Amino acid sequence: MIGLLVALTSAAVYTVGLSVEQRALHGSESISVHRPLHLARVLLGNPRWVLGCAFAALGSVGLIVSLGLAPVSVAQPAFAAGVAATLLVATLLTGERVTRGEYVALGVMPVALGLLSLSTHDGGETGTSANTPALVAVSLVTVVACVAVMGAVGRGGRYVSAAAMGAAAGLAQGSAGLQGKGLGGLLAEHGVAAAVTPALASPFPYLYALGWAVGIVLFQTSLQRSRASITAPVSNVVGNVFMVVAGTILFGESLPEDPVTLALRIGGFALTLVVVVLVRGNVASAEADTSRRRAADPVTATAVSDSGERSAARPNAVGRD
Repeated sequence: MIGLLVALTSAAVYTVGLSVEQRALHGSESISVHRPLHLARVLLGNPRWVLGCAFAALGSVGLIVSLGLAPVSVAQPAFAAGVAATLLVATLLTGERVTRGEYVALGVMPVALGLLSLSTHDGGETGTSANTPALVAVSLVTVVACVAVMGAVGRGGRYVSAAAMGAAAGLAQGSAGLQGKGLGGLLAEHGVAAAVTPALASPFPYLYALGWAVGIVLFQTSLQRSRASITAPVSNVVGNVFMVVAGTILFGESLPEDPVTLALRIGGFALTLVVVVLVRGNVASAEADTSRRRAADPVTATAVSDSGERSAARPNAVGRD
């Protein structure tokens, strides 16, 4: 139960950071995954985005702690559900248009969390150590595949939607989450101080940094194209599925033996996935709304125009970045 509460608290902190990042991105010039140096300059040169990133990072640290306290099939879905529900509440408070499906998603989330909470009683073993070679292989293949597919599609001249980019970001961040599970296990086994040396000697922090870096580039690009209540649930749920399935196997976690408790766990997990179906129909309109707002903003429009003029004057800029 404690792990579930830590995951929900971490989700709230993460969402605050995500909302700040979104507002910063919607007021900045356009970014692209094919211009990484320009992307880094735009993001790191925006103090508001850096502040949001710090909050999001703090929320991610909380998720790592929760993964050492509860099975991945409980902590990760709770975190994803908390982020999605909080974002939809924030959307309502800011007066943005919300679809009927998103209202339903907002109602589904508490039910999912309730089922996950009930399933923690005699809810199976919390794994703290993994099959390290298999974990490294799965993580590297996932991250490389995300980069290769997004790069191939984008350079082929086809437009990559915010939802598709968010899904790829979810896979990369799910890969980082597996390393977070490993670090959480070390914290649970050794305590904070004693876990430093074995953590640095393990591949977890380095693979975490790789997955996080790729995930954040893809996610921030998708976030600028749409609103967070669209891209974040897609990213979180895709990463959620990947991490729960892979993490349960790689860390040797057992599911609840009691049929009723197992049904509650599976039901809660399944309901967190429903959000993808509920929000995907509004992705195109959300992207269009965001584009219109950015075009109507004098500051953003000027930044985007200047960026486009610089790109036209320097046709090889993408290649140099």
